[in-house]
Amino acid sequence: MRNDDRDYHVQRARAELDSAYRAPNNEAAASHLRLSALHMERARSLGSVARPHRLQAVSG
Repeated sequence: MRNDDRDYHVQRARAELDSAYRAPNNEAAASHLRLSALHMERARSLGSVARPHRLQAVSG
């Protein structure tokens, strides 16, 4: 479920960013950018356990 929540917030952040670019004025764009930042922050907080581990070279 946590990955689903993270994916949702990433998707919303991207959508808000797109809306900011298409906003009719600076005030609307700023609002969309703030919403995008909030969604990205939430996605980051949810994604900390799902990060892939770094591969290490095995000598042999």
